[in-house]
This record gives sequence, structure tokens and C-alpha cells, in this order.
Amino acid sequence: MRVLKKNDAEQFRQLRLESLLKEPDSFSSSYEEEHNRSLDDIENRIPENQESFIYGLFDQEILVGMIGFKREDKIKFKHKGFIWGVYIAENYRGQGYSKQMLRDTLNKANDIPGLKQIQLTVAATNNSAKKLYESYGFNTFGYEKGALYVDGFYIDEEHMALHISK
Repeated sequence: MRVLKKNDAEQFRQLRLESLLKEPDSFSSSYEEEHNRSLDDIENRIPENQESFIYGLFDQEILVGMIGFKREDKIKFKHKGFIWGVYIAENYRGQGYSKQMLRDTLNKANDIPGLKQIQLTVAATNNSAKKLYESYGFNTFGYEKGALYVDGFYIDEEHMALHISK
């Protein structure tokens, strides 16, 4: 596992599109919105700083998993960060990689000065993901009915937060 760099943009794009096709209920972006993005646009979306990053899980040189973290930019929100875009290719699920990616992300985020809270959203029906997040101390603080509209169905989401005591 390592933090993605700009030169990982093509692999990031491919895995992101796969995630949007295979798990449309889990992401606010859609395949239709993302598939026409230029490689330059994708490169610009890969942060190169210590406070926002995307971890990539690689098998040899092939990207098979990802998890994004973004620290809020605005002064009044800088105490918060957000986990986004968590995905593992189907052949790599059930082997503890999600746990490893989340653990490494939280460890890196814990080193960010002034960060006190990490938030995420998860589909209310995604029990395995919720169980993983809860095992690391995340708690639900909100429930949004009909948060997403995917293929003619409304998807509810839970908003979760982890409070960091440093």
C-alpha cells in the first residue's frame, strides 16, 4: 500500500470507473459523470500534500484497492477530515485489505495537526462496511433517507464520525 501520485492517474481512473459500475449504490459520483473526464483532470484530483491523500492497494504494480482522505479547507472546518471513495476489486475482498487500508488511513490522518474528527458516509444497507467502521470507533450521527437515486431506486445513507482525542 502507498499514497497515489499523479503518475498513477490512469490506474486510478480505471479502478474508479470499475467501482462506479460495480457498486453504484456506494458512491455519489456516477459512471456517466466520470468516464469522460480527461487524464489531466484525473491527475489534478490526486492530491499531493500531507493532509489530503489517496491510498492505493497494489498487487504487483496493479491498483486493486483505494481509499481517499480529504482534510477540509475552510478555517471553521479544518478540524475535520472525510474518508471517500473506498473500493476493493472483487477478487481481493474478504482478505482483510479493507481493514488494512482503513487502519493505515486513520494512522496517517492521526498525524495531521489539529484534526479532531473524521467523517464518512455509507449506504445504510452496507452492513459489512458499517461493521468495519464501527470496529474502529466510528458512530452514526445522522441518517439520510433517499440520499442517492440510482437506477430508479432511492438509497439511504448513514453519516458516521470518529472523534480523535490527541
